[in-house]
Amino acid sequence: MKFRIKTLFKFVALILCIAMILPVIIACGDKAEEADKNTEAANNAAGDGDNNAATPEPTPAPAPEPTPEPETEPPTEPIDPNLPYYEYLDEEFARFGFTGGDRIMGDTEEEVNTSAFHAKDCSRTALDISGDGVPFEYAYRYEITSLPNPEDEFWQKACEANFRADKTLAESDIIAGCVYVRDGGGENPAQFYFAIKTPTNDWGSEGDMNIALMELESGGGWQKVYFYGESSCDEDPASTALFELFLGYEPHSIDIGGIYMMRYPSTGENMKATMKLDKAN
Repeated sequence: MKFRIKTLFKFVALILCIAMILPVIIACGDKAEEADKNTEAANNAAGDGDNNAATPEPTPAPAPEPTPEPETEPPTEPIDPNLPYYEYLDEEFARFGFTGGDRIMGDTEEEVNTSAFHAKDCSRTALDISGDGVPFEYAYRYEITSLPNPEDEFWQKACEANFRADKTLAESDIIAGCVYVRDGGGENPAQFYFAIKTPTNDWGSEGDMNIALMELESGGGWQKVYFYGESSCDEDPASTALFELFLGYEPHSIDIGGIYMMRYPSTGENMKATMKLDKAN
């Protein structure tokens, strides 16, 4: 009898334990199911977000850089030294890049150097340069024996020439060329100053020459000087304008020869060519 009572008590205790544990197990199951649902909802929301996100625009490819046109390289072979002086210089200036030019001072070396240019308030003497080994044929010595009056008006003494009467000048026309100069052995070093002068603007401009005042080494040899400037205004005829080498500084003497001069239209190509003259000096 006692065994049955003990067994009954154990069975009742087991029932009580199950009754107490069962709600906890059910609650834990509900929480796990809710967590699974929340995870699934979060995953679905993330998927929807990916689907609803705006598709980024493709980055356009950069426009290709334009291929610059190759610059025309000048011929590499030397210019024939046996060409006549002006023909040699025509080829040389073409290789610098000048185009469309014409002779604005005279057609020949003789005309430009012996007739067009003359001395202003100074003396001029023809030189024998046959033994100097130079490519030109005509040169002169200009001697300045006294200062100008007033002394600061250096433009009163000059080697000068009018442009051609059968030509016209347009504003911004490029005047370019070269000249050979040498100190003449006077009491002071030779000096000169390039300028283009015109009465149309009351002689007010000087042509923006690339070389202003230049002093030569005493006792030095012939030096080739490239020059360029521009017309400050229209001139019709061109002969109203003057090309000047001002000489009115301290008393000195200077040898000038081989003057070559061209007029070119003001184009981008010709402006680039003038920069090569600067490098050549």
